Amino acid sequence: MTDAPAAPELDLSIVPLPPYRLRMGGAHFKRDADFVAAGVRDVKLLRQRAGLGRRKRLLDWGCGAGRLAIGVKHLLGHVADYHGVDVQPELLNWAKDHLSDEHTRFTLVDQHNARYNPDGQATYDIPAEPGSVDVLYSYSVFSHMLADDVAGYARTIARILAPEGRALMTAFVEEDVPDCVENPTDYLKLDWKGALHCVRFDRRYFEGLVWDAGLAVEEFVHGRETDGQSMYVLSRRDSRDSRDEQP
Repeated sequence: MTDAPAAPELDLSIVPLPPYRLRMGGAHFKRDADFVAAGVRDVKLLRQRAGLGRRKRLLDWGCGAGRLAIGVKHLLGHVADYHGVDVQPELLNWAKDHLSDEHTRFTLVDQHNARYNPDGQATYDIPAEPGSVDVLYSYSVFSHMLADDVAGYARTIARILAPEGRALMTAFVEEDVPDCVENPTDYLKLDWKGALHCVRFDRRYFEGLVWDAGLAVEEFVHGRETDGQSMYVLSRRDSRDSRDEQP
């Protein structure tokens, strides 16, 4: 993703903004206008690519301090249900305290991730009922997971998506590379350090993981997101199969 352009037409005072230290995603989110514009940009992307609208149920998996929720409030006012989920208490609690309302809620989960929650529970649960999510947004979450965890969470996503639901997510994916590499050397000219800073997948291998989990690839755009991540739009494979069977 390129640096989000400043958006002077947005009234930055109408929605609280998290302090700089709680803003995930890099230095280009430090300016208030750029931070808000990035959230608005992703809401527009969800509207165009995943069918998001004010009547939809949106699950923001890996919500951080609520950048997407802020974008929803600026662009749409609200959706039927925005549910932000994260493993980082400080970020999640800020969002819960400052952004919650009748359409906007947040849930802290205690799930293991070697980078963000190393002492968490080994589970692939996402707090949503089966078939209850119209749009799932997962920005830079699979980019910090190894293959077994991607497969486990992808099975959960396939279960909680509504029949016609869509998941928009990002990952480091390239053609003709080893299946799964943590912190690949000299990749994208960045210095990857620490547990799961960057997990890069071979495209064929990654798409096989999500297919076996019950998800179909609706759209793939290479390298357009933060730090060169690629964007996927996924759907439930059972819904895709039934559409493909129609004459």
